Amino acid sequence: MFQKKTYAVFLILLLMMFTAACSGSKTSAEKKESETEKSSDIAQVKIKDVSYTLPSKYDKSTSDDQLVLKVNVAVKNTGKDPLNVDSMDFTLYQGDTKMSDTDPEDYSEKLQGSTINADKSVEGNLFFVVDKGKQYELNYTPESYGDKKPKSVTFKIDGKDKKILATADKLQDSAKALSAYVDVLLFGKDNADFEKITGANKNEIVNDFNESAKDGYLSASGLSSTYADSKALDNIVNGIKEGLSKNSSIQAKTTSISKDEAIVEATVKPVDASSLSDRIEDKVKDYYSKNSSASYEEAVKYALQVYPEEFKKLGPASSEKTVEVKMKKNDIDQWQLDMDDYRAAELVEAFIKE
Repeated sequence: MFQKKTYAVFLILLLMMFTAACSGSKTSAEKKESETEKSSDIAQVKIKDVSYTLPSKYDKSTSDDQLVLKVNVAVKNTGKDPLNVDSMDFTLYQGDTKMSDTDPEDYSEKLQGSTINADKSVEGNLFFVVDKGKQYELNYTPESYGDKKPKSVTFKIDGKDKKILATADKLQDSAKALSAYVDVLLFGKDNADFEKITGANKNEIVNDFNESAKDGYLSASGLSSTYADSKALDNIVNGIKEGLSKNSSIQAKTTSISKDEAIVEATVKPVDASSLSDRIEDKVKDYYSKNSSASYEEAVKYALQVYPEEFKKLGPASSEKTVEVKMKKNDIDQWQLDMDDYRAAELVEAFIKE
């Protein structure tokens, strides 16, 4: 029984643990935006927000140290005739260099080409590949009509502005949140930033985690509480945490952000569990050899008793595994694991190598 079920029980146990981690609190916060406004002879342009974001994973032209400047603009037709507005009407310069525009992960975020009637507006985002912390100039030139060339407008954007730089500092918050989940739930460690980054109550989530883990172990193994009492289950959960903390590791890096979702690349050094079933099986055989009259119930209890110590003896695997994990942001920029996404299970599986 133990040889066949140990691996499956372990994975389902971890999945149950993570399921308990998805009930972080959400509150709303009002965001204040500073607006910059300039007028051409036929259009009024407002810069409503400027931030740094990550390049799309589909854009292979950017270097590792480059970011994307995301500029939210609103264009109002102040003329009498319909006005065509497109992202191509905007150009960004970094010093004297014209910077490349790029597409975001979610193309619908980008300012779409449209025609607006007099006194109507359109809003959207512009995306440009830049070097962080530089001085930029955003130029808007309305589409020409007839022989008259419309007036252009230019905005200066300070890439060293504290508010804008703060958006760059937050780009790895989803990766920090994922690492915090692993620290607190799988490794049994303290993480001082857990509540700040995830919005979850650490004590509540750990308690829920432990109870779900124990229930999950019983459910997955098909055992009743007759065989595995609360103390035995606590020892198993704590043993798994200690073993993972000592012999596995994770490195997380946010690779793309789109609206309130982020993709985090997690590189996991798993524990090598290839010998775990055989070792527990050997322990049970040895137990029977010394206790020939032992009942099945006693043998099961013994197997559960030695499981934590045998798990803690597992060493790290010789190879790493990289998986992508989706994180979701709440109303106040805190990141939580998306358990509805199939990649959460892939992350769990990455922590153990058969």
